[in-house]
Amino acid sequence: MDIDYLLKKTARTLYLSSKFMPKAISKTFGCAYLICRAADSIADTDLIDVEKRISLINTYPKLVETKDENLLTELKNSIPKKNNLHENEKLLLENIDICLQQFKTLKPLHKQITLKVVNAVCKAMEWDLSYFPDMNSGLIKASPNAARTELYCQHMGGEPGIFWASLLLDGKDNKDFIQDGKRIGMALQITNILRDLPQDVKIGRIYLPLTELTANEIMPQDLMEKKIYKKLKPVILKWINWGTDNIVCAKYFMASIPRRKFFERATVAWPVLWSLDTLKLLASCKNLLDKTKIQKIPKKTIYLTMLLSPFYCFSNTAFNKLIDKKIKSVKEELKLHNTKKTVL
Repeated sequence: MDIDYLLKKTARTLYLSSKFMPKAISKTFGCAYLICRAADSIADTDLIDVEKRISLINTYPKLVETKDENLLTELKNSIPKKNNLHENEKLLLENIDICLQQFKTLKPLHKQITLKVVNAVCKAMEWDLSYFPDMNSGLIKASPNAARTELYCQHMGGEPGIFWASLLLDGKDNKDFIQDGKRIGMALQITNILRDLPQDVKIGRIYLPLTELTANEIMPQDLMEKKIYKKLKPVILKWINWGTDNIVCAKYFMASIPRRKFFERATVAWPVLWSLDTLKLLASCKNLLDKTKIQKIPKKTIYLTMLLSPFYCFSNTAFNKLIDKKIKSVKEELKLHNTKKTVL
């Protein structure tokens, strides 16, 4: 059992991506991802009561930093014995000490940026658990305002973006590069939020702002009904636009990575291009509240993006044209569906 095996079992796409990274980066990337993924598994399982999950998430960064045996024992003893915890999540939690051991072998800078991202995502997870109702309560609640939604995107997406930028810089100072990484991460996170909307509504969590819902005469519980989507769509389109405006900085981020570093550039380009494909899909969707239809880009699109990597990863001009083309496509879809009646 090792990091590679755990990464392969819990995130096959990221596992494949990590194989294209330089060894030093791949080691830290895999370790940081699995540590954050384990925290997510703790926060999301309803087989542990909410107060206990909050306690575990609160102490989790300390566990990562110190590998405190008492905290590790407490975490392992909290892992549900029931079979309805996902097999791979259980595997990761039961072997979290492997990840913690790998963390100890990272160089100081990589430890520092890993701890920073772990603290950020745990802060967001603690807010999730404290703010939203229990997922089995039947209650439903929305994020209070746009600032809170953006802050959540910053913690869950922006900080991982900063982590990735810092990993690529490896100690060099480039504030613009860091800021661009943050914006890209926030754009990827809002993409996830919008794509997962029906699943989150089902468990009582709406990351869209309550202020924007009420401005469009919507209450959180209304989102249980598909027919409300016509009123909701202006809010959806606004956040798709927000994500698109943030992700445009990927052009400058990519240009800062030397063209000879093909694999580092590819691992930046892929999620950005897939996110833009997803945002277009979301903008054109007739009803995102339809729980029977999962909005995912086709596998052939994923494979084609990877296959064509040499054509845009060696050229900033080609990458910029591709980004501009996809952004234009999203904006045209937004324009097609937007109306003067939008209220935000």
